[in-house]
Amino acid sequence: MKSPQLSFSQLLRLALAESRGAGKRFVFFVICLAIGVGAIMTIKSFSNILEQAIQRESKALLAADIEIKSSWPQSPEDRAYQKEALPPGTEFLFIKELHAMTRFPDPKRAGHQANLLVELKSVPATPPFYPFYGTLVTNPSGPLSELLADHGALVEPNFLVKSNLKVGDRFQLGEVTARITAVIEGEPDRISRAFSIGPRVMVSNTTLEQAKLIAPGSRVKNKTLVHLPESFPLEKGVALLERGLQDKAASIRTYKDMESSLTGAIDRMSKYLGSVGVIALLMGGIGVAMIIRTFMAQKMDTIAILNCLGATSRTVLYVYLIQALLLGLTGSLTGVGIGYALQYSLPEKMSDLLNLQVNPGFHWEPAVQSLLLGLLTTMLFTVWPLIRAVRTRPLRLFRHIAEEEELSRGSRRQRWTMGILFSLGLVAIVFWQAESIKRGLVFLSILAVSTLLLAGVAILFLKAIRKMPPSPLMTRRYGLANLYRPNNQAVSIITALGMGIMLVLSIHLIQMDMIAMLNKNTENKPPNYFFIDIQKNQVDVYKRIIDSFGAEARQETTPLVRSRLFSIDGNRSDQWDYKNRHAEEWFINREFVLTYRVDAPPDGNEVIKGEWWTPEEGKQALVSLEEDAARRLDAHIGSELVMDIQGIHVSATVHNIRRVDWRNMRTNFYMVFSPGALEGAPVTFVSTVYVPRRMELQLQQAVVDALPNVTALGTRDIVESIENVVNKLLTLVDFMSAFAIASGLFILSGAVASTKFRRLKEAAILKTLGARRRMVAAILGYEYGTLGVVAAAVGVLLSIGTSWAVMEYIVKSDWHFRMGPLGWSFLAAFMLTTITGILSSVDVLRNKPIHTLRRVDG
Repeated sequence: MKSPQLSFSQLLRLALAESRGAGKRFVFFVICLAIGVGAIMTIKSFSNILEQAIQRESKALLAADIEIKSSWPQSPEDRAYQKEALPPGTEFLFIKELHAMTRFPDPKRAGHQANLLVELKSVPATPPFYPFYGTLVTNPSGPLSELLADHGALVEPNFLVKSNLKVGDRFQLGEVTARITAVIEGEPDRISRAFSIGPRVMVSNTTLEQAKLIAPGSRVKNKTLVHLPESFPLEKGVALLERGLQDKAASIRTYKDMESSLTGAIDRMSKYLGSVGVIALLMGGIGVAMIIRTFMAQKMDTIAILNCLGATSRTVLYVYLIQALLLGLTGSLTGVGIGYALQYSLPEKMSDLLNLQVNPGFHWEPAVQSLLLGLLTTMLFTVWPLIRAVRTRPLRLFRHIAEEEELSRGSRRQRWTMGILFSLGLVAIVFWQAESIKRGLVFLSILAVSTLLLAGVAILFLKAIRKMPPSPLMTRRYGLANLYRPNNQAVSIITALGMGIMLVLSIHLIQMDMIAMLNKNTENKPPNYFFIDIQKNQVDVYKRIIDSFGAEARQETTPLVRSRLFSIDGNRSDQWDYKNRHAEEWFINREFVLTYRVDAPPDGNEVIKGEWWTPEEGKQALVSLEEDAARRLDAHIGSELVMDIQGIHVSATVHNIRRVDWRNMRTNFYMVFSPGALEGAPVTFVSTVYVPRRMELQLQQAVVDALPNVTALGTRDIVESIENVVNKLLTLVDFMSAFAIASGLFILSGAVASTKFRRLKEAAILKTLGARRRMVAAILGYEYGTLGVVAAAVGVLLSIGTSWAVMEYIVKSDWHFRMGPLGWSFLAAFMLTTITGILSSVDVLRNKPIHTLRRVDG
């Protein structure tokens, strides 16, 4: 006779009834899922918020509709053309940006001068005023024409802090004395301060001209901001400029390009951090599968009774599947709530990376996607344990079973079918998160390899422990034996915790080695200063200053010529045949800084093809190419290279190809010419200087006082700037990696909860036989402590391997064994695992034997 089918409401009531008494265990189910869903919700919501902020402020981020940027000022012909070609009502702003040195009274030494490197920006002091879009916020506020009048200067708060000056005070800028009129509190087109070497100072174009900081060949960003009439198409304006401007080396971008570039960067960041969220979600799925498997093992008598009462396997499956989905929905909703709350903490972590007004809020799209990912993960990790459980036979009721039993293994066909469905579900989750088949496949490959590696190492550790001689201490022997109990989940726990430890520690070890690389070679005395924009008639004065510091001061002065590629072997840059435009265009159209020399190249440059020219050959037009530049240009010995130097075409024959060590703190070049090739070209000089640290400030002061237009750039400032950016990015990575570690800890708690049935009974028997609570705690301590040691060892060892591989094969720099971070990470992982395990076993320690045995027997 066919059994009657239950309605959905009946199935739902039965599912809710079956959940009674399992509240504590299901808490772990909910938390395991909530952590992963919360991680994904946090990243996706914050990415949405950033993208909306960029779209809202896209024009303000450029301060114009179109920006034309070049290393040289626009020619009168180009200015006349753009004014004629673009419609009436179009407005233009001409802006310059450069590094410069400021001088002011030394607050620490009366009667002495101090100096400070700043990022200088000059804007018009007459209409139209900067910016076209957005707002320049100053304190005190006022018309820009008044604030910049009479050598007025606007400065960032950091300038006041470093100089000990205040509004109304004066400082020296080149050959003019500037007066601080206001503090800059908001600059619309300064997207990020992360890579700023010095504080911003803003003056008028007139003040900059009178300061005489710029000479031919000086490193200056010349920007023309264009404001189009609202009715004029943006694309048409760009097309007119690209077609008619004579300076083909100038880059032209619109506010839409800026928006696209920023959203692309944010998308890449969110994909990377989102992948860490997916790892946390999949780890949570492992915890969910473990809890469901144990719960269903304890429900086998109930399933057998339902089968005796006529319920089909399908009905039983529906009951427990509804139960699992309800728990999955609860966990996913909790995760969405966690993600919504956490997004309010992220703007502070990115405050120095992006200068955007971010307004956190609730967004449906990431919430729904995170919710569905949570439910899909629930289905993926619970269906197979449920299918195995519903195959329980009614005959079970007629057997006396004192222990929990393993679920049915299922037939081979079922295992293959579920394996394929599980793999497809996993692929669906990863591809949906990655939003790209290629990225999804890369992530899956890395995930599979790292998981197999972690699990393999964990198994080897556990096998090694098992083969150790038995300990004479009963507590240790018993605790280690618990690692091999049925449903122990030791490998899953070690894999999850090890992955979290590996993620966090690998990134920190790489960061420390990268910073060490920048601070490297103290024994080789690398330069601690770059002096740039030294004019040809200033070289002798500059060298006399360096010589005055004695034999300890060493300098290398190099000529610089700024240029653009015109052609190589007849292939013109404006007609380049790109194989991959996105990857190649930046190099072909970039500005190249050239130099010339007769002597062999300095340390860090190795000729790998051809030979260096002799002094006699140096009178000819020859060039030495760096190997990567030669590859990108498809150049070889004998190729004819033509460079555009401020409209003048200079040709040279490729004489040799070099390999350059770009990591050294020296001036390196893609192209080095012979003196005969660049004779008569507009040239400035850059110098690298080493002096003992005690002389650094004296040297900087002496050069800036004698040559006000020369900019002193300390290598320590560069390293600190990079280190600051790396640390900011690391906070985001640590933030997401914490989700993975939390998942591992909750899997441990779930594993303890899932084996509580056995632990309660064993503890009761031990107590009945005379064991005190302290002995039971020691057994648990040995078990969880060993798990902690193995998980920490696996994570630390693999982080060592990962960081070594990255530094050796990707960065190609020295790797360092760092005992401090490794030791602290090992200790922290051990303590976290042990404490979590013991806290999760409080019931086992507290319960009295009589209560436990009665409950187990019942």
